[in-house]
Amino acid sequence: MGVEGLRTFIESSNRNDLRSWAFRDSRLIIDGCSLYYTLYFDCNLDQMHGGDYDDFEELIIRFFENLRDCDIHPYVVLDGGADHTDKKWDTLRKRKQEKINAAFTLSAGKRAKVLPILVKNVFRQLLHKLKVPLIQCLEEADWEIAALAKEWDCPVLSNDSDFYVFNLRAGFLPITHFQWKNVNVNRHTNKKFIQAKHFTVGKFCESFRMNLELLPVFATILGTDYVDLQNIKSLGWEKYSTPDTEHARIDGLLNWLSQFPGTDAAVSALLKLTRNKEKPLVQEALSKGIQEYKLISGYLAQFFLSKTIPQTASTGPLQVLPTWTLSLLLEGKMSSSIIDALVHQRVSLTIQVEDFKLPCCSETSRPIRQVIYGLLLPGEQQTADKLESAIKTFTGTSKHYVEEYGRQQSKLSSQKVEAIKTRVMEGLQLETLWKEPHNVRLQVLLDTLGVSSETVREIQPALQLQLFVTSYWLVNAQPPPSKVHLWGLLLGMVYGQFSSTPQTQRDMLLKLKKLQSGRRGISLEHKTAHLYSQWQSCLKWGLCLNRLLCFPVSEPEVARLYRGRLVHDVVEELRRGITLHSLLVRGSNTERLFKQLKDAVVSSVGEDFIKKMRSGLMHRAAGKTQRDFKGQNQPVDELSSCFEHLVCEDIDNCEDDDDDNDDDLKGKSRKSKAKDHKTENPDVSYTTRTRHKAKARNADHSSKEYDRDASSSL
Repeated sequence: MGVEGLRTFIESSNRNDLRSWAFRDSRLIIDGCSLYYTLYFDCNLDQMHGGDYDDFEELIIRFFENLRDCDIHPYVVLDGGADHTDKKWDTLRKRKQEKINAAFTLSAGKRAKVLPILVKNVFRQLLHKLKVPLIQCLEEADWEIAALAKEWDCPVLSNDSDFYVFNLRAGFLPITHFQWKNVNVNRHTNKKFIQAKHFTVGKFCESFRMNLELLPVFATILGTDYVDLQNIKSLGWEKYSTPDTEHARIDGLLNWLSQFPGTDAAVSALLKLTRNKEKPLVQEALSKGIQEYKLISGYLAQFFLSKTIPQTASTGPLQVLPTWTLSLLLEGKMSSSIIDALVHQRVSLTIQVEDFKLPCCSETSRPIRQVIYGLLLPGEQQTADKLESAIKTFTGTSKHYVEEYGRQQSKLSSQKVEAIKTRVMEGLQLETLWKEPHNVRLQVLLDTLGVSSETVREIQPALQLQLFVTSYWLVNAQPPPSKVHLWGLLLGMVYGQFSSTPQTQRDMLLKLKKLQSGRRGISLEHKTAHLYSQWQSCLKWGLCLNRLLCFPVSEPEVARLYRGRLVHDVVEELRRGITLHSLLVRGSNTERLFKQLKDAVVSSVGEDFIKKMRSGLMHRAAGKTQRDFKGQNQPVDELSSCFEHLVCEDIDNCEDDDDDNDDDLKGKSRKSKAKDHKTENPDVSYTTRTRHKAKARNADHSSKEYDRDASSSL
């Protein structure tokens, strides 16, 4: 939600709507999505290289520690699935294109804001670890947040301008004015507090001598995410504004509304300004807009206090959610994407910084999502009503589909994707999935990620999911990753594992730290960015599948798995010829963990697969032949020899052909390069693609790669 222009108006320098407040000793309802967006962007964390999740984790820890020091008791609320009425779908689609534009801009080296794909996962995991009360709503969260704040009579922390409209007696604290980094101490009471800016609709309306019940009318006319009254919005409200006012349209509309005693009188006056043929539509839109801001008791208070599942989940469109999933969803332990897949048969894919000449990074993880859809949609044991609302089938076929929204080059596109079932999934029902034996649920995960059951026994539980996903990525990513991409990813995992350990362990990572700190200005290498974006997409949906299957394997700490700038730097240095020996201390715990990770990947994909991978080393000078290159310090041999003490087998020293001419991992020739895309921001447009055919893995051979129809690529 959001009200066009309202935040800028209220926070303008010539107004006094935000009052200073030494905030402490109170409950605080936090808009979780707004919090992690604001903190990530305001603290200048990495976006171009896929995110620095451990730095983000440190920020969140510090934020909640400072709240605790001031006796502030946080309750965090996250958005869930899209509204079942689809009243915001047009707005969501426009914002999706805006996110594509932003990722495209950032990939071209220009300034933009792109939230890394795993930020929400890191945020949820960390709040559970910190024992911060958290709820993930079943649908959008704004109304429920406001209802809870009214019920508990405590303020809301957010940056959403809708909270300037909800009638909350305890008021609203904008995150951008919440000085959480600087905890102050009252000299008289010796108690700590956080300096904040405080807003209440009562004081705001008093400044215009306006009935506060008219504020929802004002917001609806101005334009919200749900209602856009263009004809009413452009009626020339500026003529009612105070002279020399910076925001004349908003000021004029507020002055005009202040002459009416209540909502009915204002709506009647507005209808008189509307053409007869438009009156019914305008009246309906105003009624809906006003209704959005009426607050009654919601379900958050009960769930926070007693884990009571709301009755609304058992009626209407949300009844397609099985009872066992509701608690996990509300606790933030299951992805809200399953709500969209079940209720709308639609999933919005996260756009990342990637190579826009290549197919969307989410293509690589599509087979994982198809298994998720296969678990969700074919529900023969559901009631007829549930089937009618939850499952849309196409004429003449019993197949089930989900419409995925991603990108085709730099344009928003959609694609019908078939839900699939592997052999082990036959007979599984969503209603009773949680009751299935552990080995059955585990086998679904293994079949999907192409991992043999023998491999599982060779990997310690804490490392399993991240390595299963890495093996899947190696086999399925396009273009194929080289060895340096694999080594860079594994070194990033090693860094993440030891970066929070005692100083003696951290000393073993000094070379990696120096490498990272010395190259903060590294430019974006698009192929590397694309490959790691594919890996992150695979991890996101691998986590989602593991949760839906009730955790057949342990969930790793996501913040420890990927540090964008570091892995990009490592890849760059390895390609230039630096040896792994120079980055890992021989005999150290870091080296042993690297060997453990590497051995597990080799065990999963096979030694021959690793041998056939390209080294990824670059030529030292343009125009030099491979023979000339190998004569200079032999970096290929150095890279291999540094593994002789890590692994028993010898890594194959095959010649390093030019990346653009190498064959892929199966010996098939790679597709020709796409035409160069322009670096300007793309025009906003919308295309729809409906043809997609996906084939499941052979369930008898779980490591076999999914076959893909070439026509399915965006």
